[in-house]
Amino acid sequence: MPRVTHRDGPVAVTGASGYIGTHVVVALMKRGYDVRACLTDLGNPEKTDHLSALNGSYEGSVSLHQANLLDDGSYDAPFAECCAVLHVGTAMGYGGANNPRQVYDGAVNGTDNVLRSVKKAGSVKRFIYTSSFAAISHPAKSGYRFTEADWASDGRQENDPSWNLDNIDEGGEMGYAMAKVETERHAHRFAAEDGGFEAISVNPVVVLGPLLSAVHELVGSWQWFLGRTLTGKPNQRGWQHLWNIVDVRDVGEAQALMIESDVCQNGDRYQLSATDESGEIDVVQIQAHLEKMFPDYDIGGAPDGYAAVIEKHGAVFQAPIAHCDKARVDLGLETHPVTDKLRETAQTMIDLGLVTPKQKD
Repeated sequence: MPRVTHRDGPVAVTGASGYIGTHVVVALMKRGYDVRACLTDLGNPEKTDHLSALNGSYEGSVSLHQANLLDDGSYDAPFAECCAVLHVGTAMGYGGANNPRQVYDGAVNGTDNVLRSVKKAGSVKRFIYTSSFAAISHPAKSGYRFTEADWASDGRQENDPSWNLDNIDEGGEMGYAMAKVETERHAHRFAAEDGGFEAISVNPVVVLGPLLSAVHELVGSWQWFLGRTLTGKPNQRGWQHLWNIVDVRDVGEAQALMIESDVCQNGDRYQLSATDESGEIDVVQIQAHLEKMFPDYDIGGAPDGYAAVIEKHGAVFQAPIAHCDKARVDLGLETHPVTDKLRETAQTMIDLGLVTPKQKD
């Protein structure tokens, strides 16, 4: 199926006010697209002002449209005459906003609603679904290198209680992973059966980089925990293993490249992860990077328990190991170095007043 360009009509982005969604909008506007930014509440300036402010800065434009993932048909109007839809929006559990069941149901039912509106539009040629590395990662030995061929459901024993919808309310993040696996496969099947458009997935890992609005902090997110280290507090997330870091700007750029690619086809997946081992680092290495960038700040490091892990194993668990080779080869994606990702995350959180760094004595 032919690629699309900005001359083929407008494009729509769901979840456009979010961290990834806004960067997708920016990447599309840079290419001259007229972007229809879909969000649930047009009356919330915290969700709309940073999007409206993008107009005039790039060749393309952005207009705001109200739509709700859980309302069947609410995307019919925004998607009309669009040549591509980039589905970023999903229910998240950060800060207790949604429980595991709501996260699962919101992703599965919401994506189905979006796909039905895509079909009804009849003009959409490319559908880009923001999945997650959670749909790729599965139980594996330390050092295992994941690729797009991996699925989170791989290697699960029959009746595995951790991969069972009956236990989703106690499953925490597992409900999110199950939802992403199901919705990816559903989107690929839906597109294949329809025949009028192609569905392609992106699977980001630890997303960092510049925040464009205060609403991009998200309590409990990777960027939120990084911000806490600027105040001198220990890094409490993912310290038992590696942070595999991708730049949020690269996630946005990759999605714009996908709708314009002659290589992409229905069912493709693109793992958006570290470029190489330089982007696979633990919390002590993160601390060291930030100390060089911000020498006047007291940067928090590893929490209690880290030393015992190192003493016993010599290193944290070497996972996730994953490189974005396919995106770089197929799409020509040029990635940011990990130092840029860390610096921009920290600096924009400071500039937005989200954290007050702890000065050294």
